[in-house]
Amino acid sequence: MTSVSGSAPTGDLGYHGKTMMGCREQSGSATILLVEDELLITDLTRRILERSGYSVLSAANGTDALSLYEKERQTISLVILDLILPGMGGIQCLEKLREVDPTVKILVTTGHPIIGAERQAIESGARGFLHKPFTMKQMLTAVRAVLDTE
Repeated sequence: MTSVSGSAPTGDLGYHGKTMMGCREQSGSATILLVEDELLITDLTRRILERSGYSVLSAANGTDALSLYEKERQTISLVILDLILPGMGGIQCLEKLREVDPTVKILVTTGHPIIGAERQAIESGARGFLHKPFTMKQMLTAVRAVLDTE
């Protein structure tokens, strides 16, 4: 299980050409489903992941995430899932994703201090937990760690 906390992703993404400085070891080519309802966070996270070689699909709520995962599950290697979402919450979405695919790799994120949230997410099947705000390097390290789990 991966658990990371840190500071917010900043506008200075550390790009140098097409590669991100200091983050080459965390790059990859997997497809990631990003489930986040805050547009600014979605856009920044997408840019970081794409610049690191990942393909990104996104959904703004749990219902859309579940539908997209059911359609694209053969190509999705990882789900990055915010806990606080409109409609179907993150834990419920996590549980439904695991019903569809018990082997799905899920990295949960949250910026809210929810007592027991990390334990509940892990007990529900998440492979990692990333506390917001986080740095670009922390996110890429957590993504790589979860992708590398069996």
